[in-house]
Formats: sequence, structure tokens, C-alpha cells
Amino acid sequence: MRQHLSWLGLSLLLPLSACSFPASEKTMPDFKQNPRPKQIYQLTLTIANAPGSLASVEGVMQFDVVTPECLPPPKENGGMPWSVPTHNFPITWTRISDTEYTGLVYIDGMLDEDYYGKGMCHWKLIQARADLKATGANGETRFMPNIEPDKLLAQQAQTTYFLKEFYPRNPDIENYPEFGQADRSKMAPSLKDDDLFTVTLTSKAATP
Repeated sequence: MRQHLSWLGLSLLLPLSACSFPASEKTMPDFKQNPRPKQIYQLTLTIANAPGSLASVEGVMQFDVVTPECLPPPKENGGMPWSVPTHNFPITWTRISDTEYTGLVYIDGMLDEDYYGKGMCHWKLIQARADLKATGANGETRFMPNIEPDKLLAQQAQTTYFLKEFYPRNPDIENYPEFGQADRSKMAPSLKDDDLFTVTLTSKAATP
């Protein structure tokens, strides 16, 4: 499926840098999104057997710098080690039905550059993650399935199992982050299929 890319508009939605550097650090570089990504995959998000509607559907792509040798040494940071730069920006979902959404993910979403004058910093997509809530109201459980790059590139599907009892809220924890379980066999034997619902993320190569 060919989809129009409004890539540059994403930079308006979130601050570009989501890095955990010390507040006193004045030389944090301006990390850059790739304005012309070529490795693009469409995710189809499918909800099955949920106990109610999941009307709020958001999500992010998480990128990390995977070459720590490109970061300045501790002596340039008051003796403290540098945090690995990480950056999230949103997945824009298109609603197909009450139980199906599609969105685009960019494997090459960040630009590799010599940001610190220490050598090339290489970014890697760590995960694409959805964030679903019953209505989007504060306090509701956040159901957060994810898919990793190897399955994206292989155009495979990732199904995550969630407990219905946490819908729409966990009575003990507000805004409860529920990551679910990708391996059904690792869940308690006492759980029946009727106690669970699933979210499946399916990957397919897309045209730039």
C-alpha cells in the first residue's frame, strides 16, 4: 500500500532530542531525523477479543545510538559517563476499523553523523511500540505491544497477549503500563483464552 509521507511534520510533534544528558551539559548536539528515509515498513495493528473498545491508539519509534565510541570521554563530562542518546518520535496511525489500524515505521529514521567530533554516531531502530487505551482518559491502563527490527525486516507478525482484568484500568495503579506477553506458554497455566485479548503487529515493506 502506497502512503503519502508527511515526514518533516513529525519533527513538530516532539522535541528532537530525548537524551538523558546532565542539565549542565551545554554542548548537546542537534540530532537529526532523516528527511528522506528509504527503509519504510507499514505496520498493521489488529486487536482481537478485547473486553471493550480501544479508541486511543498512539505509539512511537525508538532509536538509540549504538556506537558509544562516538561519545566524548568522561573527562569532558565532569568525570561522569555519557548516557546513550535515545530518541522517540510518533507513529501516526490510520484507523481502518474499530479493531484495525495502519502506520509507517522508518528503519533509517535518524541521520548518522559525527555529532561530537569523535567519529560517526550510528543510530539503530530499537523497537516500534503501540500505546492503546480504552478512551485516552488519564488513569487508564496503557496496553503497549511492540515489534523489534528483525521481525519488521522479515515482514513478520508479532502477537502480544494481555489480561482483560486490567481493562480499562488497573484498580491499584493509575496509568498502568501493561507490556503483555509475546509467549503464551509463559503465562500462568490457570489463565484461559477467555481471560486474554491480543494485539498483533504485522509488518510489510512500503513504497517511499
